[in-house]
Amino acid sequence: MPNVGRMRKSVDRYRGALVHHSVWRSLGFHTRHLASEDFTTVFPGYQTLTDHPALLNSMAWVLQNRVEPGSVLSHTTAALFLGMPFPLRLDGGISALRDQELFEADGVERIPSLLPGASLRTGASLPILHARVERGGTSGVARGAVVHRLLPGPTTAVGQLTVSAPSEVLRELATMMPLWDVVAAADAVVGPRSRCPGESLESMAGAVSAARGRPGTPRALEALGLARPRVRSPGETIFRLLLDAAGFPRPSLNLPVTVPHTGSTKEIDLAWEEIGFGLEYDGDGHRRTKGQWREDEVRRDELASRGWTLSRANGEDLLRPTRILLRIGRTMEERGLRAPTEERIRRVVTEVGARGLSMRIARRQR
Repeated sequence: MPNVGRMRKSVDRYRGALVHHSVWRSLGFHTRHLASEDFTTVFPGYQTLTDHPALLNSMAWVLQNRVEPGSVLSHTTAALFLGMPFPLRLDGGISALRDQELFEADGVERIPSLLPGASLRTGASLPILHARVERGGTSGVARGAVVHRLLPGPTTAVGQLTVSAPSEVLRELATMMPLWDVVAAADAVVGPRSRCPGESLESMAGAVSAARGRPGTPRALEALGLARPRVRSPGETIFRLLLDAAGFPRPSLNLPVTVPHTGSTKEIDLAWEEIGFGLEYDGDGHRRTKGQWREDEVRRDELASRGWTLSRANGEDLLRPTRILLRIGRTMEERGLRAPTEERIRRVVTEVGARGLSMRIARRQR
């Protein structure tokens, strides 16, 4: 019988490793060890430690260099590495892997393959990766990845990884998710938190137009026509599109406001400067730490000192937005700015949900 204590110590030395089972055997692990609960198969023949699984970066590198050589990371996998947002409901919630503090090495973010506190021993699963190969190619992947056989498209590098370029990712995402969520992804590429330097709405539209006739192209082009710079979060995008569809006056996006007694500049997500009113969207990051919450409160207090009134929204408000839109409308009317009627607001929200324009909005509204 193997020495369990010795094996455990040896296993811990290789935390985060993802290698072929032949390499594990060369390191002294018997086949029965590799078949135990201490190891998890990621791709056919490639295993990682169950208690210390490989980073998403390592999984992606092994996929395109060992399992499917020459493949390009695509769809939601490429979006994750490029910081292009997509709804939690897509691909088993993989987008949540970015909703935590990430560390960088050599200028590349390291993305864990599991959420904090999750364990492969207690029901968590490793994410499924997407990659593309040229049509006519073959795939040796039977698990752990979805391999798409597509025409070649533009690529970019994220460290040692080759991923679809932002314009190509936008087109790929357009085959998987509704129009408004594609707009949110486009907004992120040209927004202040972009991880895609040098990209613009014009450059992406040109690249996507060159792929006319390919799946996702019409929706991606429509999304680029609706996209705007200066947007910081998907929630801001969807609320902006909702407000516009309902007939609200168009707000300024991330309007900078200078606080006199400090000289600092604060930005308001969606602002109607003429009436001193703004809408702030609080994503998950705002609720995660007390420090973030305190920072937001100080910021709101400073804006209030300038006479601004801020309405706050979160993911639940976005899921069923009628109530907050009605509240925004009442505030506008009180301050002399014309707002859509309650009847129109309710009708538009119901129609938006029924048409499925965003996965972030419930299809059935109460």
